[in-house]
Amino acid sequence: MRRPVAAVLLAMALLSARGAPLRAQRRVALEVAPPIAMAGAPTVTTTNLFGDADMRDLVRSGFPASLRFRLELWRVGGLFNDLEGQREWELIVQYDPSAQRYRVVQRQGSRLDDLGSFATLSTAQAVLERPTRILLAPEREGSRYYYNFTLTIEALSVSDMDQLERWLRGVRGGTAASAFGSGMRTLMLRMLGGEKRVYDRRSVTFTAER
Repeated sequence: MRRPVAAVLLAMALLSARGAPLRAQRRVALEVAPPIAMAGAPTVTTTNLFGDADMRDLVRSGFPASLRFRLELWRVGGLFNDLEGQREWELIVQYDPSAQRYRVVQRQGSRLDDLGSFATLSTAQAVLERPTRILLAPEREGSRYYYNFTLTIEALSVSDMDQLERWLRGVRGGTAASAFGSGMRTLMLRMLGGEKRVYDRRSVTFTAER
């Protein structure tokens, strides 16, 4: 079966599944470990990134998934807490049908960096779930702080998919294979209504010490 036909069948299955009992799946989990000292850095960890069955099926069928992370550092105040700083980063996972591999790309604004390709989605997920240190440390000694960690997972928009494929053509020096054309992508995204999942986690409150 050609991939465009398979993708249409997938969309129809997902739409019908929304009225059916939920399939067994594991919820995405986020963890934030505050730094031991002010000179250190917090460590963030994610697990079960593709535990959602619908999102996993979309990626395996050729829809690139965007994983947008945001880590906020909040200082505890009297009436209100103050946002002292934040860091944001985005990772994109795409199935490459020509190579039959899953490619991981980091995006910062309009810049795209290749982080490698993997034989299975599970292998790519294991790499994405490695603990990561983020440079976002408290500034005021003796103050109380906490981190808020947010992850948004969603299928890329049509314009973002086009940008990614143009970049892939440049990386490979040839024509990037696509699971389906722009018109088919637009139709599929409209049928699905835009798959999006948001998760968040707040760390324990801690006192900044040197």
